[in-house]
Amino acid sequence: MEVYNPMGLARTIFDERYTIKEGEIWSEASWRVSNHVASAEDHNHRIAIAAEFYDVISKNLFMPGGRIWYGAGRPRAQLLNCFVIPTGDSREGWGKTISDVIVISGMGGGVGINVSPVRPRGAAIKGTGGISTGSVSLMQMINNVGDVIVGGGGRRMALMLDLNLEHPDLEEFLDKKLDKKELNNANISVVLNEDPKEFIKAVKENKMIKQYHNGEYYGEISAKLVWDKIVENAWTSGEPGVLNGWLANQENNIAYYKDLVSTNPCGEIWLEEYGCCDLGALVLPRFVDSKGSFDFDLFKYAINIAVRFLDNVLTVNEYPLPEIKDNCGKVRRIGLGIMGLHSMLIKMGIRYSSQEGKDFVNKLMDFLKIEAYETSIDLAIEKEPFKAYEPEFVNSGFIQRSIPKYLQERILKHGIRNCALLTIAPTGTTGMVSDVSTGIEPIFAPAYWRRFYRPTADGSRLLDKELVINPLWDEVKDVSLLEGAYDISPRDHFEMQRIAQAHIDNATSKTINLPADYPVDTLSDLWLKYLPELKGTTFYRAGSRGEEPLEAIPLEEAKRLVALHTAHAIATTAEQNLMDCVGGACEVPEEFKPHIDVHFVAPAIQFA
Repeated sequence: MEVYNPMGLARTIFDERYTIKEGEIWSEASWRVSNHVASAEDHNHRIAIAAEFYDVISKNLFMPGGRIWYGAGRPRAQLLNCFVIPTGDSREGWGKTISDVIVISGMGGGVGINVSPVRPRGAAIKGTGGISTGSVSLMQMINNVGDVIVGGGGRRMALMLDLNLEHPDLEEFLDKKLDKKELNNANISVVLNEDPKEFIKAVKENKMIKQYHNGEYYGEISAKLVWDKIVENAWTSGEPGVLNGWLANQENNIAYYKDLVSTNPCGEIWLEEYGCCDLGALVLPRFVDSKGSFDFDLFKYAINIAVRFLDNVLTVNEYPLPEIKDNCGKVRRIGLGIMGLHSMLIKMGIRYSSQEGKDFVNKLMDFLKIEAYETSIDLAIEKEPFKAYEPEFVNSGFIQRSIPKYLQERILKHGIRNCALLTIAPTGTTGMVSDVSTGIEPIFAPAYWRRFYRPTADGSRLLDKELVINPLWDEVKDVSLLEGAYDISPRDHFEMQRIAQAHIDNATSKTINLPADYPVDTLSDLWLKYLPELKGTTFYRAGSRGEEPLEAIPLEEAKRLVALHTAHAIATTAEQNLMDCVGGACEVPEEFKPHIDVHFVAPAIQFA
C-alpha cells in the first residue's frame, strides 16, 4: 500500500488541526507521531517499533485520535481526548471541580461530570445552617466556564453533564436545558443506575420512582412523566441522552476496583473518576481489496500495532492533573475503535441495513475484540499487567459474556495490560481527514440539497440551493448501496449499535436518525425495547434544529432527481460528515463555511 495523501478539504483540516509546523506533509507528521509514541519503548527496540507505527499510520490503516496528532512532538504533549472528573458536596468540592474543568479544557480535553453527589436544592446545610442551591447550580457554574473559554478564542469546550434518575433535582435539571435553554455548552444525559427493566416496568405500569440522596428519601415522581419528558425532548431537540450506568457497571472489567460514574462528552467511553479517553480508530475501507474482499490478515496486523501504540500513549502522555496520571497509570484504559464502516460496506457491495451487513459487522467486531485482547495479554507478558489488575477481572459481565474461555485462562495465567480496550467514537474530524464515513454511522445521504447564500446585483444575498450527489453514484453498480441516514429505519440504526456494543468493553457512540415525521410514540416504544442492551442512546430528528444547510433526499427521490438534472455538484465525504459532528465540534475550516452556509450549525447530538 502507498502512503496516504489527504486531498481537498481533508488536507485543509489536516494542515489546520494536526500539523506541527507550516508545510508539514502527511508522511512527516506520521513519523513525528510514531517516533514520539515509540519513546515509551526500550531504547534497543524504539526505532523498530516506531517503524511499525509509521507503517500503519502513514498508510491510513490506523488513525490516532486528534489530540495525538496535534500534541505529539510538542513540549508537555497532552495526547488524550477526554476525561471524567468527580465533584464533592461542599464549597471546596465545587471549587476543585471548576478548577479541574479549567485546567483540562485549557489543555484541549473534554470533560464528563456526574453531578449527582451534590445534595438537592432546598436540602439543609448543617455546618452553616443554610440551604443548598442544588446540583443544577454547580452545572450552571461549569457551563459559564465554557462561555469564558469560548469567548476567549480558545477551542470550544466539550462537556457532558449528567444526573442520576433518582436524584431529587431531576426535573430542574431537565427543565434548565430543555425548556429554559440553558446549559448550552454541554450535552446532558440522565443516568440509570438500577436495572433498566425495572424502570421500563415502572413506565409501562405508570408507577412512581423514589427520589433520594445519600440514602435520604425526598419523595416520588411518576416514571411515565419522566420518560415522556425525556422522549418528547429527545424527539424535539436531540437531548437528553440516556446513559445505562447499570449495564456499564455490570460489564465493568474493574468493578472490583472502581465504579464507572459517567461517560466522556461523546459517550463512547464510560469512565471511573479521573479516567481518560485514549483514542484511535482502524480505517476499515483500507482493508478491502480490489475484488471487494476484506483482508483479515492485514486487519490483524494493524490491530496488534494499534493496541501497542495506544498503550504507549498512556506512558508518554503529559497529564493535566496528578489524579488523572495516577489513575490512568493504574488502569491503562485504551479506546481502539473503527471508522468508515459504511464506506467499507459500500466497497464490499453490501447494504448497511441488510442482514448480510449486520452479519458481517458482527463477525468483524468479534475478530477485532479477540485480537485486541490477545495483544493486550501479550503486552502484559512482555511488560506487566496494569497495576490494578486482579484475577477478579475475568468475573466481569463483559468477560463472562463475550470473551472465550481460552482467553480467560490466558488472562488468569499472565494478566492483561489494559483494563478495557475497545470503543466506537464518532471520529468526526479524523474521519474527514481520512475521507471516509464516520464511526459506525451511515453516510448522510446519497444525494441532498445544499443551501447557500448567492450574492445579488444589489449587494444583498439570496438563499439558493443546489443538488449534490455522492461521488460514488456513478461508480457503484447498485446505487441502493448508498442508502443514507434517513433511508435506514430507526430499528436498523438500533440494531447496528446493538451488534457493535456486544463486542465493545467501553461504549458505542451512535446517532439514531429519525425522519421528520417519525411518531414520538413509536420512538418511545422502540427506545424502551433497546434500552437494556445499550450503554447509552441518543437521537436526531431531521429538521429538529431549524433549517439545515444540507437536506437529505430519500434514495428513490434521489434517483429521479439525478436523472432529471444534467448538472449537479459532487459531494465530498467530509461535507457529509459535518452532519455527524458532536455539537458542531468538528470545527470546519473558515474557507469551507461560506461554501455551504455562513449560518451552519451542526447537530449537537451524537454521543453514546
